[in-house]
Amino acid sequence: MHTQKREKKPRNPNSIITKTVMAVVKPLEFHLPDLVIQNIIRILPAKSAVRMSFLAKQWDRAWCLCSILDFDEGSDDENLDHDQHRKFINILKKYLELFVKDEQKKHTLDKLRIRMTGYLYKEDAKIVDKLLTCSFERNVKELDITLGRLFQSDWDWRHYYIISRMSLLDAKSLTTLSLKYVRIKNMDIHNEGTVHISLLPSLKIMSLKTVRFESDALFFLIQECPSIEYLSLTSSYFEKDDNINLVSSSLKFLEVEHCNARVIVVWDAPNLESFTFISLSFSLLESIMLYDSYNLKNIDVHAQHLKRLHIWGCHDSLKATITAPNLVSFDFSGYLKSKVSLIAPSLRETTISLNEFWDEDLLNAFNGPWKYFPTLADFLKEFSCSENVTLIVCNFKVVIFPDEFRHTFSSPLPGLIKSLRLMALNPPRTETEYSDTINSLCWVAPSAETIFPQLPRRDLCGFM
Repeated sequence: MHTQKREKKPRNPNSIITKTVMAVVKPLEFHLPDLVIQNIIRILPAKSAVRMSFLAKQWDRAWCLCSILDFDEGSDDENLDHDQHRKFINILKKYLELFVKDEQKKHTLDKLRIRMTGYLYKEDAKIVDKLLTCSFERNVKELDITLGRLFQSDWDWRHYYIISRMSLLDAKSLTTLSLKYVRIKNMDIHNEGTVHISLLPSLKIMSLKTVRFESDALFFLIQECPSIEYLSLTSSYFEKDDNINLVSSSLKFLEVEHCNARVIVVWDAPNLESFTFISLSFSLLESIMLYDSYNLKNIDVHAQHLKRLHIWGCHDSLKATITAPNLVSFDFSGYLKSKVSLIAPSLRETTISLNEFWDEDLLNAFNGPWKYFPTLADFLKEFSCSENVTLIVCNFKVVIFPDEFRHTFSSPLPGLIKSLRLMALNPPRTETEYSDTINSLCWVAPSAETIFPQLPRRDLCGFM
């Protein structure tokens, strides 16, 4: 009779490390200095570190003094049973017990990581509360919290751990914050009647994944982070208004991936250098508006359902890659030197305002026989997929390409099929000026059905 061989389970590397360390350390348990013990505990999983702490009181003290604590429950599959989870919770309780007894509670904690895969929101929330309080007492610098229970079919956001204003009252030392599977409440101080002091004055990096935000919660959270430089939002949900609204004078990097927001608005971020948005095919995002981000150097947008994109203010060396098959409206206020790569086959309306055309010094900085005209032609080529293009300038003369240039180079917008509009504060007034403008615009877009050399001034005022 043929018997089927049982497959050997792969050996757990953590178990191997633990057995090796214990075999070496046990004979020396009373002869090791604290620093050595701390380094040994640092390389062990939390469960093993607890086992080691039973060797002697010296190990208890060393565990509490460790500058990095990593509590990882392990597997997040259905094999995790209630008893295993209780054992993990007992490890956390053991640490809290040791912390309460320890006389050197103020020893700085560089990092606390908690990854819970069997989180029970009714039973475990208090343990998490105490761990946060403990870490803040030790002036923790980096916090990484994951509280999930994904293998339970009816587990959803209603079971998330809640982060409120009270949760962060003592987090003044925090520089890096990573949260996953939590719910963040609105921290507007007017809701609680407290005197405003920034909750997270030292925070520079924040990563939020699978987080659920109450209405306006993100906006007010960022207001509590006056030093934040990096913000990442991934697979997160925004209640009620479905909008991401941000104002931050310190933010440099903003990344949004696979979130449910319909509108993203960055009103005032003068130090923002990079913006990234990536969405899945079912994303509901319709509009992205970036205002007054004059240091913006990189934009990377891949959005299936994005309809409107507004960039009003950027760095003169901006590099933008935009893939948006359903984009219908694009407004850009920036510089000729910007490199814009645009894939938008449904684009209907493009409005362009170039800063060089409002500053003679910037315009005169271009060298060469044709000055800025080659750069302008190359810039316009990226918008040949648009049905209508509007150019906003100070003086109509800046778009009159020299005859020799037109005879040498091909038109930048050969595929423009509907209209090319010019909006100028100083429009053509004489018959010659008007004729020169028309001839130049016809070369720019030879297939356009309509050329408008000047729109009424009342239409122009809205863009100034």
